[in-house]
Amino acid sequence: MKTQFAMLMSSLFLSLTFNVVHATDFETGSYQGMLGARNFKVYVPAGLEKGKKAPVVMMIHGCDQDAENFAAGTRIVKWADKEKFIVLLPEQNKDYNPYRCWNWVLPVNNSKFGETQVLIDMLDQVLKKYNGDSGKVYAAGMSSGASMVNILGNCYPERFKALASHDGTQFYATQTGMDFADVVLYGASVPAPAAAEAGYACSAYTTNRPKKMPIIIFHGMNSPLMSPAHAYQVENEFKIFNDLLDNGTRDTSYFGSKDVVFYPGNNTYGYNKYTLINKQKEVLIERYMINDLAHSWSGGDPKYPYNDAKGPDATALVIDFFKRYGL
Repeated sequence: MKTQFAMLMSSLFLSLTFNVVHATDFETGSYQGMLGARNFKVYVPAGLEKGKKAPVVMMIHGCDQDAENFAAGTRIVKWADKEKFIVLLPEQNKDYNPYRCWNWVLPVNNSKFGETQVLIDMLDQVLKKYNGDSGKVYAAGMSSGASMVNILGNCYPERFKALASHDGTQFYATQTGMDFADVVLYGASVPAPAAAEAGYACSAYTTNRPKKMPIIIFHGMNSPLMSPAHAYQVENEFKIFNDLLDNGTRDTSYFGSKDVVFYPGNNTYGYNKYTLINKQKEVLIERYMINDLAHSWSGGDPKYPYNDAKGPDATALVIDFFKRYGL
């Protein structure tokens, strides 16, 4: 198994060179603190209403990506211009991971410390400097970035209106991190109920914990490394987490109805769409399992690493989901 994992790691994280010129004007910021140093990019669309606070969408890249490549691949700037929201793009420092992966596997980061706190501190800097609306913050991520989004949603649900996870792992996917290879290849080693209880405990010390944490989930069924099992585990963990959020008890009180529809796909890969509606008639969880998609952002610009144009447009679907929650 170790040999198999090494081969997969080598294949997935092989250094890629792209001769692409970024035409977008990003502003650069930095986090400096006890937890080290990280840079971040910010995109502020033209035409924001003067004096009015703007929504903020945090976009967290995956392994072997950087902030600008992730922005370009997902085309998030196009949507920011159209919908008038600020984009925050945290960037992992190679000093903390040589592949630029966010270190979701470390126990300290499945808490309100470590890289989780770094991301929240970045968010606070951007909200203050760019007149962001703290009541309209959203987070989306790919791979290790998606795993960090899921951690943020469990430990800081009061800070986010809705989440998007593309090829990520559930919160608290491993207790020690020592079983990292097996977790990535086969799924989380911590059962979803235990992870959700841990998430509820992580978010306990806040005076305004919300009654729900909506999430949209994507996963490629042909991923060579990140098992599709993770998508179901993310879904199950957030079901139980939402069950706890709404009244503090596991009693399925979050649940209204569910539906699964298969879309055969003509111009895109076929996919299954799972939808869970809560008792308030809101789409609480939406999951897309995309046939033939590898470890890539669905519908992304293929000029950039880990993007596949043939998938349904994940960014458009994410923005539509976020708009249901006030974007």
